[in-house]
Amino acid sequence: MMEPEEVYRLSLCSHRMYSILTSSKLEIDAFHVRFSSRYIRVCITKSGKNSLIYFTYYKEFMDISQVIFRFLNLRAMFFFNLSFLPNDVFEIYNRIISLYSCPHIRWVFDLDQLWLEDLHEYLDIALAGKCHRLSFYNGTISRELLTELMDKTPVTTKLEITSNMPVEFQHPNAFKYKTIDYSEARWATLDDLKSVRNEWIVDLKSTNFDCHDINEFLKYWVNCDEAMLTRLTLQLKEDTVIDDIVLLDKLTVLLYYYKDLPHFVIKVKKITNEKLVVGHFEPKEDNRINFSVWSANEFPGVFDLLEMLEKIKELENELLRMEESEEVIDWREQNKRRREIPLEVEKLRRLMEEKDDFGFIYVS
Repeated sequence: MMEPEEVYRLSLCSHRMYSILTSSKLEIDAFHVRFSSRYIRVCITKSGKNSLIYFTYYKEFMDISQVIFRFLNLRAMFFFNLSFLPNDVFEIYNRIISLYSCPHIRWVFDLDQLWLEDLHEYLDIALAGKCHRLSFYNGTISRELLTELMDKTPVTTKLEITSNMPVEFQHPNAFKYKTIDYSEARWATLDDLKSVRNEWIVDLKSTNFDCHDINEFLKYWVNCDEAMLTRLTLQLKEDTVIDDIVLLDKLTVLLYYYKDLPHFVIKVKKITNEKLVVGHFEPKEDNRINFSVWSANEFPGVFDLLEMLEKIKELENELLRMEESEEVIDWREQNKRRREIPLEVEKLRRLMEEKDDFGFIYVS
């Protein structure tokens, strides 16, 4: 089996060889294209190994020490020091990608090294073809460009923006992408978080959310009839103090403490996706929080404990409603039920103690 760099090298030999290779297509794991107004870098990944192809514009080239260093740290690298225009990019990209069968194509834009007219052109090229992930690094992305980007990009795409973003921004698609990774999200609202239905990943590296917001989001997640996400990672508002009383308000959880911070497990009330049932909340010392969602099978004992704790809460609420109700339809039946509920609760608590191998604190 040939390696990616061997396929590319052979494709340069003749048109006939190129045609043969495009008809067979070597299977690879990932294909990353990185752009600036000075170069194109193609990274081809197969079995955990990378092959790099560089195209530099207008005879700009790395010095020999950089070339040797990178060559020693990578399996294969090709440099093409050519004078070509950005509108040739589409032809170059198509020629290379046609040699491979790839399940994941990623386009990376270095905004601090891209002229605006080139960026518009490259973005159109990326979106015209097969693109699974768009990444924007360095520099600053304006509100106008960000709006254009979200207008054009399909929500099935994974979107990553580490460039400086506007502090004030709104777009209906901002929280609809398959993966959401924003370095600046202080503009994001609680409604934005509640709108996520990508069943995948949300990563926000700067927000204005505090513990009250996170509690509201978690309560919404528990009661939501649709699967929302697999993982939420975000940086809380600056100077926010992790408050377990606020975080746990009106939630039914299995609680434990790690490094004096509250960690807990919760579950959805209505299961719509069996892979996304149990939520694990982990705060970090730097005020980052991580909320990951798993299937019930990942933590079978934990899921059983949560179901029993939820049942106890339902029974206690039933008893409370009976105590507060002024209308009695059948006082004999009601008195009987009043006696039964504490016994059922006690039975469930004993069963939980038997099954709890983790030493959780029960909060409901």
